[in-house]
Amino acid sequence: MMKKTGGMLKLLLSCYRSLPKVIQIGKLDFTFTFVSFAALSVIRTIFFQLLTAYYGWPIRSKMTTDAAASLASIVHSIVLCWLLTEWFWKLGFRAYFPSGKLSDHNSDMKDSAVACLQVCTGYMLFDALWLIGNSYQLNILPLTEFETLVLAHHVLTSFYMISCRVIGAGHISAMILMLTGEISNPLMNGMFVTRFAIQLECCKHSEFIVMLHSLLEPSFAVVYIIFRTTIGPACAIHLAWDVLCTKQGRQNIPLLLSVFWVIMVIGVLVGSGPFIGEAIEMLQDGWKLKYTPDYDYGDRYRIHGGDEL
Repeated sequence: MMKKTGGMLKLLLSCYRSLPKVIQIGKLDFTFTFVSFAALSVIRTIFFQLLTAYYGWPIRSKMTTDAAASLASIVHSIVLCWLLTEWFWKLGFRAYFPSGKLSDHNSDMKDSAVACLQVCTGYMLFDALWLIGNSYQLNILPLTEFETLVLAHHVLTSFYMISCRVIGAGHISAMILMLTGEISNPLMNGMFVTRFAIQLECCKHSEFIVMLHSLLEPSFAVVYIIFRTTIGPACAIHLAWDVLCTKQGRQNIPLLLSVFWVIMVIGVLVGSGPFIGEAIEMLQDGWKLKYTPDYDYGDRYRIHGGDEL
């Protein structure tokens, strides 16, 4: 077992190997994917109950369903980033090749990589299905253009991770994108929760919530800008060069798939542009909040069933 790694990766590996492989699609096992989906769904449900029953959030409001999903996302991001950091630490810089094969690793590294890919795929499934389900429950279908783009992102990201498993290579490229993409998510989703909390009667008088929100906005902005303008693009450029321009990359990954991967990565980076601009605005405003207690989120966030703000 992984003697040089911390407990989280060992725990992941133990859970992954002890789980019966009961959900097969073709030659790939997806049991751990659905376990990830189920675990996140339970966590999300617990958070929803805490928000509504204990803290007094409105039951029929997109503010509450989004907040519950964001809290579950925070748990997922922290766990996944921890696991990925441990995995890359054990891999080492010299073995970092985005186009590398799964078979290049020992069984521990291989299985833990596949487990991480399945954990993240399970999150994509979780977020997509709950987004659609909550919109149906609140009678706010069809989805907005942004929500449709979120679903498209989840589908394409899942395709990327699954295709790595199909060809048995490229998992390192997917995992570094997962790490650089998820690293700002705890702060972002924390901000998503507090921006709603400061509008609700149950929470808006809490000095702690107001202070927390005022700290999360600039903190998220700094981390997001750093990773989306420097570290993320640098990893993407190296990834593109490795899968398209090196002998190993061309041997391990079909050319058309490599091109599609690179196009997807470019799409995500370009799609980050408006959010980078928003993050810059948050910092330019100093301590002036973008998401204030009277910020208008539109009709989709109205409260149903008689609950009051």
